[in-house]
Amino acid sequence: MRPRSILSVYQLAARAWLTAAGLSLLLPMSVRLGWWLPLHLTLAGAISLAISGAMQNFALTLTATPAPPLPVVVAQFVLANAGVALLAIGYPATLGSLVVVGGACFVAAMLLLGWVVRRAWRKALNKRHPLPIAMYGAAIVAVLIGGTLGAIVGSRAIDDPTLWLGLRQAHLTLNVLGWVSLTIAGTLVTLLPTVLRVRMPSWHGVGTAVLLAGGVAAMAVGLGARLASVAAIGGAAYAAGALGVTWLAVKVMTTPRTWPVPIMAKHFAGAIAWFVVGSLALVVALLRGLDAFAAFRLPFLVMFVGGWAVQMLLGAWLYLLPMARPGHPDERRRQLAVTELGGTLQLFALNAGVALMALAGAGWVSGTVGSAGLGLALGGAAIALVKAWFFPWLAKAPVLTSRLRGIWGA
Repeated sequence: MRPRSILSVYQLAARAWLTAAGLSLLLPMSVRLGWWLPLHLTLAGAISLAISGAMQNFALTLTATPAPPLPVVVAQFVLANAGVALLAIGYPATLGSLVVVGGACFVAAMLLLGWVVRRAWRKALNKRHPLPIAMYGAAIVAVLIGGTLGAIVGSRAIDDPTLWLGLRQAHLTLNVLGWVSLTIAGTLVTLLPTVLRVRMPSWHGVGTAVLLAGGVAAMAVGLGARLASVAAIGGAAYAAGALGVTWLAVKVMTTPRTWPVPIMAKHFAGAIAWFVVGSLALVVALLRGLDAFAAFRLPFLVMFVGGWAVQMLLGAWLYLLPMARPGHPDERRRQLAVTELGGTLQLFALNAGVALMALAGAGWVSGTVGSAGLGLALGGAAIALVKAWFFPWLAKAPVLTSRLRGIWGA
């Protein structure tokens, strides 16, 4: 199975999970358990499936190794999707055994992904990119631990409320700040220069990777063991790592280039901004104590899931999906150009919506303003998601202006 085919299959499943996450908001609050079901379908479904496919593709490309055995890829894909589905059914239905089985399927899928990445590095013909591979490895370790904790918490087998809260917070931290964020940061090293069509600048990334990985580990230990000082130290280290990612982005963005900045790169910039803002706010919450961190949960989710992870995913789709399709280069350039359609509107709506939701979550504006922000964010995300689904057909319609064509030379 060719890497492009692997990428396409996984991204198709990821788009389906993200669409389901949006539709789940139409369910009654009691059925979707507030924000739990949309978040689960987004993080465990859309983002984790997208990462699983993209990580395989990037690892093989960076190491110049052939695709892994097809049975391993199929097993990883099936187990990941089955785990997401079983958890989505089992937790709302309070079926602890189903949650355990779903969690086991998901963790097994991540183990297989780890094997694929490890195999790529072991058989590598090109070992000039150890940093992204190392960050992928750290991300997989994070999700293996975080996924296991999630299954334990979701099974409702723990009666001690303090222990349950600590493990839930560690689970959230490992999955969002470890699995998702370490993967994104490792991928940005090569993806952002590729999207901007510039040379990759030199960057002291090892220190950034150590700060991010060490910071999330310390936060998970501190939150799980209820050690506020350890969690705060981890948060400070993580914020320093987030600033390192920003420094990389600034160096890439300021590299002289021939072409205008495409919409996906603007989404990347917006996502990185939320990553930094969220990381700095996280430090403040952790310094105030574990109770303050618990109160920070909603802004945490808004900034790190909506502003950072989902925005990065949507931006990546607008580039990776056309590039993964076979066809003449002129056809691909038209498909890339059509992703620019309505780009300014979607960028503004998504980021303005996230800002209003974060302010509402912090209690600085009313819930009505937060609801308006949710509508804006969903609208911006929906525009990008529709283009991710239908860009091959939109590229054949007479919707492209000369300005949109000029961005990609179509």
